[in-house]
Amino acid sequence: MEKRVAVIGAGSSGITAVKNLVEAGFNQVVCYERRDVIGGLWFYKETAARWNDEACVNRSTVVNTSKEFLAYSDFPMPDYFANFCHNSDVEEYLKKYCKHFGIEKYIKLNTEVLSLKKHRSYESTGKWEIQVKDHSTGNESLEDFDFVIVANGHHGEPILPKFPGLENFQGVTMHSRDYKDVRSTSGSRAVIVGIGNSAGDISVELGKCMKVFLSTRSGAWFHFRLHTSGLPWDYYYHNRLGHFLRQILPRSYRNSKVKDKLKKRFPHDLFHLTPDFEPDDANPTLVDDLTDKIASGRVVIKPNIKLFTKKGVIFEDGTFEDNIDLVVFATGYNIVYPFIDKELLNVQDNKVSMYLLMWLPELTKNTLAFLGLCQPIGSMFPIAEMQSRFIAKVFKGEIVLPSKDDMCKEICARNKWQSSIYHDSPRNTIRVPWLPYLDQLAKAVGCKPNMYKLLVTEPRLFWRLLTGPGVSYQYRLEGPNAWPGARHAIFTVMDRIKKPFATRPLVQRNASWGKQFVLMTMSFVVFAAATFFASEDSKWYLKCF
Repeated sequence: MEKRVAVIGAGSSGITAVKNLVEAGFNQVVCYERRDVIGGLWFYKETAARWNDEACVNRSTVVNTSKEFLAYSDFPMPDYFANFCHNSDVEEYLKKYCKHFGIEKYIKLNTEVLSLKKHRSYESTGKWEIQVKDHSTGNESLEDFDFVIVANGHHGEPILPKFPGLENFQGVTMHSRDYKDVRSTSGSRAVIVGIGNSAGDISVELGKCMKVFLSTRSGAWFHFRLHTSGLPWDYYYHNRLGHFLRQILPRSYRNSKVKDKLKKRFPHDLFHLTPDFEPDDANPTLVDDLTDKIASGRVVIKPNIKLFTKKGVIFEDGTFEDNIDLVVFATGYNIVYPFIDKELLNVQDNKVSMYLLMWLPELTKNTLAFLGLCQPIGSMFPIAEMQSRFIAKVFKGEIVLPSKDDMCKEICARNKWQSSIYHDSPRNTIRVPWLPYLDQLAKAVGCKPNMYKLLVTEPRLFWRLLTGPGVSYQYRLEGPNAWPGARHAIFTVMDRIKKPFATRPLVQRNASWGKQFVLMTMSFVVFAAATFFASEDSKWYLKCF
């Protein structure tokens, strides 16, 4: 197809967009990446952020989603990767993905998009005008495109809360985005503001060498990466049968059961971390070592901050901690697109008015789409991949979007549903249920597995998809660009989960011999007793009764 398509950003969303556009037949795809590497926030860099909306993991970041659910639908992660990968493994995986599918040749590194505007012929052609700057030469240029995909995601501008006295505080303050590791800090006492995953991870890491005060307004429900069985949490959470049961069971009953399970593994009440909302009201906070740090006194839970002094912090309960050397604000991000004019897109309080969280209903031509602008309980990689498959079909005219009025109705319905479940927070404005959202897009693309057909033709595969882990490989079983290896990938999920654990030979005890020994001993005792009571010599004993 001769139409030109621009993809802005070469992170995990941008690279899969390029791949799926090329597969759909677009041969003039250009991906602009302002940095000199691919990977987006998954590429760890030692230096400070160059742009205000540039996000980056810290040195020790480990994913919260296991590798089987992190993987793209036709490219499983290597079986030797840990189930919860370090950020360097994710970076390596993204590079392997680009190399395997030949994506590199479409990416222009060191090229920043300065502005995105409607082309003068937009009303008739739907074209867009992009101003770019090549940082290797300093040259700027204008490019015209028939279609544009914005793949910057939602980790934009850091949110830095304002507290009384903060401007006079003499210690070091930073956002969690700028935290690298313990070597980038100094001192002996720190305050971490926030209760999300970043706050928990940084508290645990700093707690090894500093006294940490973890300040939270609301508390949180703490989950763990591993289920009690030792398998990843999402192995059990993301499956079709489980989702069906969660839909039909009363919400109060579901939450009560979840709270009972969580409190058995983490004493929320004892540690004064029980939140004022239900477990399904917000994204879970995944922490594995925080309990040890709290129990050892290296991390102390505190309420919200009231004000700062020159060297300390006063909390809302009146307590005061002096000689604070470091404050880290793990307070999330604002969704921003600095290269897009406010008249085209003006996001307020992280609230996005887009159809399926991808399309602006006000546009007369559906030639601009957004990727990764949602927050599921699960991995973004398969969602961005499915979104890009959907977008490619819209660009080709194979999927026709609803009218503006119908799009607005869907947006209102989603907002109403969202406000009825999640508590009011900037973190909850773009929430989506992982598997149902994937199914919704997959049905439109034509790659959602036909469960009724599989029940008749392949009952074993049907049962695996119904009760097993709902991995994204299922969306390559049929439909456009099906992958011949999808079925095998689905049935070998457990093999890849177990592989990184098999790092030493396991001595197998002969359990069957132990059982035989017990049975033989019991049989001997019973036989001896029977012989004793049946013998003539034992009649004196019977006469005593």
